Amino acid sequence: MESGWGSTKQHIPVLQDGVLSYLQVHPDGIYLDCTLGLGGHASAVQKLLSAKGRLIGFDGDKEAVKHCRQRLSPSCHLVHASYETFHTHLAALGIHQVDGMLLDLGISSYQLDTPERGFSYRSDGPLDMRFDVTASTSASDIVNGWSHQELKKLFRDYGEERRGAAISSAIVEARKKRRIASTGQLAKIIESVVGTYASNKSLSRIFQSIRIVVNNELGTLKQFLEGSIDYLSDGGRLVAICYHSLEDRLVKQTFRRFEKGCICPSNFPVCQCGLTPSLKVLTKRVARPLKTEVESNPRARSARLRAAEKI
Repeated sequence: MESGWGSTKQHIPVLQDGVLSYLQVHPDGIYLDCTLGLGGHASAVQKLLSAKGRLIGFDGDKEAVKHCRQRLSPSCHLVHASYETFHTHLAALGIHQVDGMLLDLGISSYQLDTPERGFSYRSDGPLDMRFDVTASTSASDIVNGWSHQELKKLFRDYGEERRGAAISSAIVEARKKRRIASTGQLAKIIESVVGTYASNKSLSRIFQSIRIVVNNELGTLKQFLEGSIDYLSDGGRLVAICYHSLEDRLVKQTFRRFEKGCICPSNFPVCQCGLTPSLKVLTKRVARPLKTEVESNPRARSARLRAAEKI
C-alpha cells in the first residue's frame, strides 16, 4: 500500500523495517515479491542483494509492472500475473526453491486515487475495480447482475456491513431504472440507505467487499498459501501484510496449521496422518505499524504483518 506514482521516491512502504527484519535477506538469496505495487518493498530488498542474488516480482496490474520496470534495476525479473501462479514462472526460470516470499495485500494509493480504475467512492469513475483490466468480471457486472440475496450475503460476509440487506435492496431497485455504471451512482445509492452523515465506513465496507470478489482475493490468497511452503528452502521465510480481517485470519490459521503438522483427532494415542510441522510462526502476536507511521500514512492504519519460517 503506497502513494501515487509521482511520490514513490519519497514514500516508505508500509512496515518496511518489519518486512526486512523478518525476511532476513541473504545477499545471494532468491526472493519473491508477490505483490509489487509501486515497488517500494522490492526496491528495499533489491538493495540488500548481491550480483548473485535474485528478485522476482509479480503483479496482476500491468501499470504496476510497467512502473516497476522503470524503478527497479534490470536484474529484477518482473511478471505481469497474479501471484498464485508463481510456481509456473519459477519452473520456467529453472528455480525450485526460494529464500523468502513477501505478500503486501493492500491496494495501492495510485489505484485508489485513479478514478478510471473505479476502486474509490471518493471520486466518480467507471464501476470497475479489476486489478487486471483484462479480467472478465468487473464490479459493474456484480452490482448489476447479482441477486438481492447474493449481494446481501456478499455485504455481510466480506463487508461485515449491518445495513447490507437494505443496501442490496436499494441497489436492486435502482438498477431497474438504469444500469449502475459508475462509482458515484453506487455511492449515492449506499448513502440513500445509511445517510451522508458518518457514511464513509459503510461506503468503504461495501466497496471493499465488491473488490474482494471481483479479484477473487481470498481464493487467490488461499491457493498461494497452500502451495507456497514447498517452494521455501529450509530457513526460508514468508511475510504477509494484510489489511482485512478475513485475509489476516486466513494467513493466521494457515500458519498455525503448518506449524502444528499433525491433523489427527486429539484422542488418537499415536499420529496416523504422518504430517509433521513445516513452519515456525515468528509472529506470535501480529505486528502493526507504529503510531508515527500511521500519522505519516493513514492508509497503513489497518496493516497487520505475520511471518513464518520453513523448518
